[in-house]
Amino acid sequence: MTERRLTISRKIHVCTTNSRSGIADYARIFQNMVLGPEGYVLADPAEVLSNIKYFSKDTHFHVQLGIFQRSERMVITRLLRAGYCNIEVTIHDPPFVTFPYFQFKSPLLMRLSRGVDWYLGTFGLQRRLIERLRRVFVLSKGGRDRVLKLAPHANVVTMPHIVDPNQIWPPSTELAGAMIYFGFIGPNKGVDYVLALHKAVRGIRPGTQLHIVGQASGTVGERYLAGLQARYQDDVTFHGYVPDADLDTLFSRAAHVVLPYAAYKHIMPASGSVIHALRRARIVWTTNVNVMGELIQDGQNGFMLSMDVETDARRMASVMDDSLQQQTISAGARQATLAMANYPYRQHFV
Repeated sequence: MTERRLTISRKIHVCTTNSRSGIADYARIFQNMVLGPEGYVLADPAEVLSNIKYFSKDTHFHVQLGIFQRSERMVITRLLRAGYCNIEVTIHDPPFVTFPYFQFKSPLLMRLSRGVDWYLGTFGLQRRLIERLRRVFVLSKGGRDRVLKLAPHANVVTMPHIVDPNQIWPPSTELAGAMIYFGFIGPNKGVDYVLALHKAVRGIRPGTQLHIVGQASGTVGERYLAGLQARYQDDVTFHGYVPDADLDTLFSRAAHVVLPYAAYKHIMPASGSVIHALRRARIVWTTNVNVMGELIQDGQNGFMLSMDVETDARRMASVMDDSLQQQTISAGARQATLAMANYPYRQHFV
């Protein structure tokens, strides 16, 4: 983007999009479907930071914020300091704009900083920043409650996670009785439970396949993954990172998406992974934590795991053997994302 085009724009959408993060994907779809048609220009945080003094004071900014979007948070801080007041955000990991607010390279200092955020509220810095924003968008009712608990005077608006209707899969009567996990791989991500569950399902339905998609995060994650690969080998494929174009092929081969989340202590995100599984009309198996209860209605558009391996294995095997129930749940998943896609997002930005 040319500097002139950016600085003469009166509506700027701020997000780092040159990454594989879920927030970057969200920003691209949100730009194409919602903000772009309303005249917003998508800009990298670095572009905005280097041109702050050239923007008109009546410029509208919309910023995508996740707990790791430090550059985006810096944009907001600098804009407020420079006197801009038409600043809105979407907070993807409520209630925090970033977590922790102050970030360091040292793991010890990062732990201390998280403690300051969680127990002392960063001495009110997060609250004051949020309450100075024109509007704060969140993607769940649970997220809204968390933001208002932290910043009672914030102007918080709830809207569903963006879904591109062109990416919603058509109904299917061919639902492969295989399992898939996709996401980061590391301790506390639930991958070990997925593998144990698959082993128990294979005891009931021999030959059931499991696909593990995702990268290990850090040295600890790599050791964790190596241990799982050594322990679980039968009917399991560890794919590593898979580009989106190839991910669709894997999902066509596995109808059962297993995402056993743990309850988050600090944040309340809406799971993009669950939504991407639902838009593909897959059968989601997850846990009733965080805001999963707002996305999954047990037995209607997915299932809630009990986190007892034998109980969950019997239920999953039973569903795999019932083609009519699989089609019913798949249709419910598709309808859930059609409802999101039909939400009038643009009404908030006219």
